[in-house]
Amino acid sequence: MKLTIEKNDLSALTSLVHRAASSKNTIPVLSGLLIEASKEKGLTMTATDLEIGIRASTDQAEILEEGSVLVNAHYFADFIKLLPESPIRLELNRETSRLDITYGRSSGFINTYRDQEYPGLPIDHMEYRFSLPQKVLKEALRKTSFAAAVTHFRQVFTGVLFDVLEGGILKIVASDTHRLAYYTYNLEEKNLNPFNFIIPTRTVNELNRLLDDDEDMIDVSFSDNNVIFSKGSTLLMSRLIEGQYPNYEQVIPKQFNTTLTIDSHVLATTLERARTMPTDEKLKIHHVQFTLGEQEIIVNAFSEAMGEIKEVIEDFEMQGDIDFRIAFNTNYFLDVMKIFAAETDKITVQMSGSLAPALITNPEKDYYLYVLVPLRTSQ
Repeated sequence: MKLTIEKNDLSALTSLVHRAASSKNTIPVLSGLLIEASKEKGLTMTATDLEIGIRASTDQAEILEEGSVLVNAHYFADFIKLLPESPIRLELNRETSRLDITYGRSSGFINTYRDQEYPGLPIDHMEYRFSLPQKVLKEALRKTSFAAAVTHFRQVFTGVLFDVLEGGILKIVASDTHRLAYYTYNLEEKNLNPFNFIIPTRTVNELNRLLDDDEDMIDVSFSDNNVIFSKGSTLLMSRLIEGQYPNYEQVIPKQFNTTLTIDSHVLATTLERARTMPTDEKLKIHHVQFTLGEQEIIVNAFSEAMGEIKEVIEDFEMQGDIDFRIAFNTNYFLDVMKIFAAETDKITVQMSGSLAPALITNPEKDYYLYVLVPLRTSQ
């Protein structure tokens, strides 16, 4: 194998792919980056730890001799990233089993693994299901994945649910049981049989690096217990989280006693300031309390150790029941307010007393909603 490629093109391809390689030393080949040179397909790189896999290609390389080589992914990526802006030559020396890397008058080499032992990606029999614009998928993941649990005894809550319903309606949902984020999109494919699948949040993070903010389509396919997201010559494969996701529709409240419309920027900055107050020793959760009145809303954050913040908001509209208190996890509320503040001046918070879940929405968009469960406090 021998090829020449500009440093920026090589670094961009390597940075995209190498993160799928294993960082553990249990199975050395899984920490590898498979580099394949073909005059027909150009330069292709593949990495996988069997949980996630990424393959991408570029036609910007001059292929002088076809072949393949397996090197340590993370070392190769770190090294390439630091090379000067110049043409890079990669050449496999079969006698010494090393990959020679030449840049200008300088050079280095990396020892290789036996690529015959590399598992590759199980993509020979992919079954295509549906497509959607990259910008839609990117927005949906940005607005939902943060609500998934970091750890949970039910693993389904550590992932993001894709639920395809009759008529091509796609629901993308994430929840840690204390909050739920819910995004709806109408697929072009209307004759799909209903099905669903759950992807890990790690997959979401890698997928976000892959997605562009444009209308180009990304395809969703399946192979065994893997989902494959692909666009052009780039694909990301991920194992699915097994298990049945609970009925999320039952969690979304349908009737309310109070509807509050409030400035999203005012609420977001108020929550930012409230978050500066340390957690209370009794509750152990960073929380903020709202006292809803006819003329004003008092927002209170209290810490026995540090002090208290009390803010008054007068610019709002409220319908239904008033004169009650409700407390929320400050961070959970602020997470969604950052999203809303970036896209709308007003948000709607619908409630039914101090203990029932609240529904938070952008009144101008009906395809995204956020459910937040209140906290029980002694105050």
